[in-house]
Amino acid sequence: MKYLKTIIIILMSISSTYTQNINWSSSHEDQRSLTYLNFGYDFGVVTQVGYGQNLNVLKPIIWTVDYSFPAGKNLVDDFKVRLGGQVLLCNKNNFMISAKAYGVFRRHQTKLVRMANLGFDMAAIIGYYKPKWHIATEIGFDKSILTHLKHSDIMRENASFIKDGWFSPSGGYYFYGIQGSKTIGNNCEISLRVGTTNAQFKDENALLPAYAQLGLIHTL
Repeated sequence: MKYLKTIIIILMSISSTYTQNINWSSSHEDQRSLTYLNFGYDFGVVTQVGYGQNLNVLKPIIWTVDYSFPAGKNLVDDFKVRLGGQVLLCNKNNFMISAKAYGVFRRHQTKLVRMANLGFDMAAIIGYYKPKWHIATEIGFDKSILTHLKHSDIMRENASFIKDGWFSPSGGYYFYGIQGSKTIGNNCEISLRVGTTNAQFKDENALLPAYAQLGLIHTL
């Protein structure tokens, strides 16, 4: 049990609540895609790059794919890839409600173990949107569903009972915060997100249960 709790804590430490900060009122029909760069603190210093496409089918929808990596010497050892989308559900007098859902693949490697994780994150956003700025509140959930462990020889020498394989579930956490953006020119926005996190069930919270993200969005 102590071993599984340790896995949960480690996995939560490399999870990220990054969800792209979109101002729906600043989007135009001729702007079909966007690129973004985010930087901030989320269980560590993390950088994220991504691409999005405006579908605008029955409702305004933006699907995105992005890649996140923490600061460190080996940038390819730890990373996260997300694929999903955001949809505008309701718009009344500039007050808007939207939802986000992403499939997530995470990888983390140390001298003791390599972990590959499958999961998802989702969020609901309610806010006030204008063409040049917006402010909103968000509540979301990040869940690790399946985790594969591959232990190193050092780990096996010190703990012969350790086994490789898949483990489920692996943990999760809720996040709550505020977000906003300011449009610069015709094709750029600066965004900011801040908030707090709370571990699922009775799992241990992070030492600093908070996140902050500063981002730059460029529409094409």
